Amino acid sequence: MQDDQQVSEDKLREALARLGSGSSSRSQKPRPVTPTTERRRRFVRDGQVVVEHQASRGFSQRNNGPGQDEQEEIERLRQSVKREQRRWEEAEKSLSDIRTQLKAFETREAHAKIHITELNRNLRDHQDQIQSLKAQLHQAREQAAEAARRTPRPVGRPRKVVVEDDVMVAEEPVLADVESNEPEPVQWWVKA
Repeated sequence: MQDDQQVSEDKLREALARLGSGSSSRSQKPRPVTPTTERRRRFVRDGQVVVEHQASRGFSQRNNGPGQDEQEEIERLRQSVKREQRRWEEAEKSLSDIRTQLKAFETREAHAKIHITELNRNLRDHQDQIQSLKAQLHQAREQAAEAARRTPRPVGRPRKVVVEDDVMVAEEPVLADVESNEPEPVQWWVKA
């Protein structure tokens, strides 16, 4: 175990020495080229992206073109691409339709808000008008009550009315000091 650690420490020191010596040491010692079937592996550093390559096909396969399985796979992928394009077009059409509907709903909403605003304004105007009419009615009732208190009522028997030229006039009734808000009845049988 110690021998392995010693060997690895020696190798590390040699590697550090090579790194520290710079390019001058490389020119002095040519690197031995060892023909191997296995590629030398490099470790990834910060900022680098690992790219793995697929094993390439042999020369005979490249010259013959894609096989039957590969042609079927290509056709399947083309069909899949066409399906996805159709789905995309349908989605775009649906999106366009939905945007049109949304615009129509927004327009209807704006019109409804304007209509509501106008109705609220009309309601306030009518409520103000009702309040002013109620105030006028209240004033008119007070004035009528005041006038009723001030006007004298006839007391006693009604006068006899003279009958002139075939016209019969009724006598006025005698009213007592009874206040009444009811209007006098119309005497329709009396000709004026």
